[in-house]
Amino acid sequence: MDQVFKHPQIFSDLLMFYKRYYPIHAGLPKPFRFTTGESILNEITACLKLVTLANHCHKQEAAGRIKGAQALGELRVSIEVIRSYLLVAWQLKLLSHGGLHELTGVLESVSKQAVRWQQWFDGGAAA
Repeated sequence: MDQVFKHPQIFSDLLMFYKRYYPIHAGLPKPFRFTTGESILNEITACLKLVTLANHCHKQEAAGRIKGAQALGELRVSIEVIRSYLLVAWQLKLLSHGGLHELTGVLESVSKQAVRWQQWFDGGAAA
């Protein structure tokens, strides 16, 4: 147990996204906040868990790399779900264009990191 567990950059970026979204969430109308808004928070939390699972798998073993790649595949789906929920909020005029742009920009960065990381897992699994 002398190895220190360290989260990757994607985890920090998801935390930053959470911190940016939360004040917006608090200002949403109650019906939206308690339905779709809560779903966004749940998806972000799930994303944090998936990143942790992928980071903690046994990367030296084929089964571990497969498990990590699967977690990252689920992460990419969750990111798209969050993006779609934000689009709904924007279309309902509950989220400004600037807010949508800021949040989706962070999501785009996270999504690109997830793709690259999943490719690494898949490339390692093929080796």
